Amino acid sequence: MFRLYKLVKRYWWQLAIIVVLVATQTLLQLQLPDYITTTQNIVNNIGETGITHAEINEMLKQSGIMLLISLGIFALAAGQGSLNSKFVATLGKEIRAEVFKKVENFSLSDVNEFGTASLLTRLINDSRAVQEFAFMVNRVFIMSPIFLIIGSVKLLTLDPMYFYVVIVIIPLIIIVLIITFAVASPLFTQIQERVDYVTLLLREGLTGVRVIRAFNQEERENRFFDEGNRKMTDIIIKVSNVMQIISPIINILFNLVFFGIYLIGFVLFDKMFLGVIPFNMKPFSQTITAMMYAQHIMMSFMMLSFTFIMFPRVKVSAKRINAVLNVKPNIVDSEAPLDKELIDTGIVKFENVTFTFSDLEHPTLKNINFTAEPGTTTAIVGSTGSGKSSIINLLPRFFDASVGKVTFDGYDVRDFKLNDLRDKIGFVPQTAVLFKGTIRDNLRFGNENATDEEMWEALRVAQAAGFVSKLELGLDAPVAQGGKNFSGGQRQRLAIARALVRKPKIYVFDDSFSALDFKTDIRLRSALKDYAKDATIFVVAQRVNSILDAHQILVLDNGEVAGIGKHADLLNSCKVYQEIVTSQLDPEEIKKSRDMFKDFTTEGGKA
Repeated sequence: MFRLYKLVKRYWWQLAIIVVLVATQTLLQLQLPDYITTTQNIVNNIGETGITHAEINEMLKQSGIMLLISLGIFALAAGQGSLNSKFVATLGKEIRAEVFKKVENFSLSDVNEFGTASLLTRLINDSRAVQEFAFMVNRVFIMSPIFLIIGSVKLLTLDPMYFYVVIVIIPLIIIVLIITFAVASPLFTQIQERVDYVTLLLREGLTGVRVIRAFNQEERENRFFDEGNRKMTDIIIKVSNVMQIISPIINILFNLVFFGIYLIGFVLFDKMFLGVIPFNMKPFSQTITAMMYAQHIMMSFMMLSFTFIMFPRVKVSAKRINAVLNVKPNIVDSEAPLDKELIDTGIVKFENVTFTFSDLEHPTLKNINFTAEPGTTTAIVGSTGSGKSSIINLLPRFFDASVGKVTFDGYDVRDFKLNDLRDKIGFVPQTAVLFKGTIRDNLRFGNENATDEEMWEALRVAQAAGFVSKLELGLDAPVAQGGKNFSGGQRQRLAIARALVRKPKIYVFDDSFSALDFKTDIRLRSALKDYAKDATIFVVAQRVNSILDAHQILVLDNGEVAGIGKHADLLNSCKVYQEIVTSQLDPEEIKKSRDMFKDFTTEGGKA
């Protein structure tokens, strides 16, 4: 928990002021019983002749001091409360910022290890729990020790018997707190796990709402959610039951303290009436004062008890936040990075590459070897799960090869800084991701210095200039979260334009033309040849007829290279490729494509 305070170390002065204000407020509160006792003693000493002017003046003086102390306590409480609120709000902000920054640097395997739903819960719910706890701790951990120490000394000074009453009850309170902590701590862990699960169900229900409705599965999803929600509710009820027990127990113990103090006062009065000790009102004043000090001591324990009640939950939240912050990403910069300008031409080579996901026993890719030259298009085809996306995810180092290496212009990609490496790549994922803002904002995501002319050129190549120019605001047209105000094909074209604006050495299109109609697909690829004629292009495709003119086609089967070559060559030599082609094209189309591309050269034209 307190490790998180390091995030706000530059605001240490605020915490120091809070400590001073709370300590001063506490000391002033402990002064009030003394002045009340003094005033009470004046009243007790009034003789038969009545109150004197000196006694009136002394009472007014004591009352004035108490009024000033009360006003001081009010001002200090308001000041430290305001500053404390600002401090813990800053703590929450810094925690969220650090978690977000850390997650942004996670590799895909790191994200998968935690899960998106869990990361969202840690970012929002857990950070808020820590923030609320910090607000209480900043006061309680300062006030309580002062109340305990000075209050105990004052009680001993009045009469040791008063202190003995309190000291007998305190161990009982500690035992209650320890038992509560032991029982509640594992339950809070279960609650957070259930919150993660319910968040996951909610997220799936929202993102997949159209599919759920299309298949009339609303009742099924409701059952899943109700089951997860019920389990979370059951655990919350268990925790509530545990916490509900502690309050009445502590109240009983408090009342025992007050009863003991009253009993001591009664015994003293009884002795006076019996003539054992001279009769006066001083023991009565002492009893009132002892009650006030005991109340301060017990209230400090009450505050500590509330803190301990919250602690099991906050401990879990802090542990979950630290679990994110302590992750050492498995994809990191080289300790001695190479200059990014060494990637000059864009020759990409896979050398004996094998890749295995951390949670799988068997490799996803096995012994991959091929070279992609600048000015060429390398298409990657294969059945679902054959490893197509895994190959291209190795290029920007979303994952690293388990065995072997991937090189750019002869240099291992792991020898470059991640930012430098990715600056050389224009990546378009399977799902077109657009961010809330404007079209201009989204295009400059690829190149923040792009001019309007460069952006319009990229839009023309991506076949997006037509619909963007018809928008009233053009490049400044708004983009909703996720690009929901555009069709699937429009989102895909804008995502392609964003990659083109970067003008990198290497382009990666991970099935990025799937939402385009056939004519738009052809026009885009034709324009792309001229726009990126000197770049190395990778295309993952499901439709074979869209990659027939690729300079080389990499055919994958269960993570292995089943064949590599041009379309016409693979039709003759690769059985897996033959099966893919015959499943998508009729015999006449296959014959025509064989004749059309049999003489296709690596320069991209006809022999």
